Amino acid sequence: MKNRQVICVGKNVKMRLINKNDYLSIRHWNNEDSNFNYFPNSNFLDEIKDKRWIENKIKDSNGLYFVILDLNSNEIIGITILENIDLKNKNACWGIYIAYPKYRKLIYSLEPSYLIIDYAFSKLRLNKIYGNSLASNERGRKFHRLIGFNEEAIFNKQVLINDFYQDLIWISMLNKEWQAKKKELIMYINK
Repeated sequence: MKNRQVICVGKNVKMRLINKNDYLSIRHWNNEDSNFNYFPNSNFLDEIKDKRWIENKIKDSNGLYFVILDLNSNEIIGITILENIDLKNKNACWGIYIAYPKYRKLIYSLEPSYLIIDYAFSKLRLNKIYGNSLASNERGRKFHRLIGFNEEAIFNKQVLINDFYQDLIWISMLNKEWQAKKKELIMYINK
């Protein structure tokens, strides 16, 4: 399944599979408390800044972990992932994180999301991609809807954040839904 040379190039970003040297860049990402109130796993940044996380992900035969680089500066600005890839049932879990506030503009999330989702459906031939979001993350939920995800289920009071339980929203998109949506997204990206 894995081609360790996978590179996806867009108009503003490029992506490549994570490698052990990326630790040198990722370890400098700042913990911004306000940003992590919107993630179900508020410790994930500490996890990915640990060199062992990258080493484990490189070996993960059921996941693809991409770094997102700004096309102009070649700076690593985030990560996007497909994990728990199940080729028998043709599904995988997707996620994205943009590390720096100056890159938290729609295009820097939209383009890598487009690239990895299209890769999952066209190259891996998946039928379904799923993920999750906190109910309180309105910006994230709006983004998920924009790129074609549907809110499939609500897990009431599922995640404890800052001493309060929050609802977890399960999102998904089918390949046929992506085929209908991707032309609209590519037109937006190419504006």
